[in-house]
Amino acid sequence: MLAKSCFQPQFQVAERALYFWNNEYVMSLIEEHSRAIMPIMFPALYLISKEHWNQTIIALVYNVLKTFMEMNNQLFDDLTLSFKAERQKEKRKEAQREEAWKKVQRRAI
Repeated sequence: MLAKSCFQPQFQVAERALYFWNNEYVMSLIEEHSRAIMPIMFPALYLISKEHWNQTIIALVYNVLKTFMEMNNQLFDDLTLSFKAERQKEKRKEAQREEAWKKVQRRAI
């Protein structure tokens, strides 16, 4: 739910969700369970850092990502590599899908 709230285009919703990282108790829980939480949150945070329209949200996301990196650098690196590989795979599938549609269109003409 927190990942979905962070990804909201409505900046106030995303901002409030990102403010959870300012709470020491919440941070202690996240750190304690980082292996479970980081894989859930990382993809949403990464996408927000690249796609959100509001600069305040992007700055808050960068702070959260920096905190994650400091919390567990190895896990952060693993998640980054995995996420980038998954994005590349999605791009290849999209290109294949587009090429298949072009073939269908050429045959239809």
